Amino acid sequence: MKKKIAVIAITMTAMVSILGCSVSDTPEESGKATEVIEDGDQKLEITEDEVILKGTAEEDTDTDTETGTRVEQINIENTEGSLVYVRHELTKDYNGADAVRIYFTYTNKSAETKTAQSTFYPQVFQNGIECGFTAGDFMDPNEAESNLSKELMKDSSLEVAFIFTLQDITNPVVLKVTDQSPENLFDDIYQEQELSLQ
Repeated sequence: MKKKIAVIAITMTAMVSILGCSVSDTPEESGKATEVIEDGDQKLEITEDEVILKGTAEEDTDTDTETGTRVEQINIENTEGSLVYVRHELTKDYNGADAVRIYFTYTNKSAETKTAQSTFYPQVFQNGIECGFTAGDFMDPNEAESNLSKELMKDSSLEVAFIFTLQDITNPVVLKVTDQSPENLFDDIYQEQELSLQ
């Protein structure tokens, strides 16, 4: 029992010193609840404020976790599926504006039927600005682009393509794919890949 009390006392002492909090000699003055831990000659007082501060510090650390990654080739995966970059090409959108069409292989790993768009969210940035999602020429339909709306059964794969309007056809773009699965929706998990247009 004395060993447990000693470990608790040492842990609390370290916590207090890390947070830079000073322990009051007269806890009655603060009006806060105070716990006193004794082990032989050692005595440690822990106030309510110090426990709250410790919880806050741990929560702040968790929010700073790095979840984004710059990769050579996007290959993002979760329990519901995977999306793997295949290639890209310059094209024209339905309005005749310059665009980039990006091809992926999408695999559904979920028991439910799903589309690539229901699990992953691709974006393209050029010169630091997001490019708008668009559609290709309706008179010359692209099969992979049409596949975006097709649902896949479990363990099925299909080539899909997303198309984005460009600002110019010389500067490279950054492709960013974010994991939108329910398990990772609020974790900001993504991969980025730079694509040359030349």
